[in-house]
Amino acid sequence: MRIAPAARPCPNATQAPIPRAIRTTAPARAMTRIRSVRKQSNHGLRQRLERAAELYLRECYARRRAARANEFAERLRLTRPYLSRVVPEALGLPLRDFLRARQLAYAEQLLRTTSLSTVQVALASAFGTHPTFYRCFKAAFGMTPGRYRAQVTK
Repeated sequence: MRIAPAARPCPNATQAPIPRAIRTTAPARAMTRIRSVRKQSNHGLRQRLERAAELYLRECYARRRAARANEFAERLRLTRPYLSRVVPEALGLPLRDFLRARQLAYAEQLLRTTSLSTVQVALASAFGTHPTFYRCFKAAFGMTPGRYRAQVTK
């Protein structure tokens, strides 16, 4: 009588599964409990949204890509309509305005502290195109980015 060889375990079966925290993106981790918004205080939700936006915008700055509300919602694994309803309740601003205000603050910092051209600042602050940056900056500060830099660096 022949004895069958011992069954070898599948190589993948011996490996530990990847923890969920590692598989998710950083913005998604920052918002793990956003779905239970009714159970949270506005303060906690506000902190999570601000942290998730900060992480998302840093990534956009690094890749020099335009920041988009749809993409932000995807990163959080939420729908855009849901996020657009929750953000104003927690932050008092619509989602697009919230992201835009963060981008403008970063662009303002770049204009004050670097010698990058205004076109480079537009791309570095995730506006996508420089006409969009000029239009938003002028609406927020009442002057063009070049004029702002001239006033600040006097």
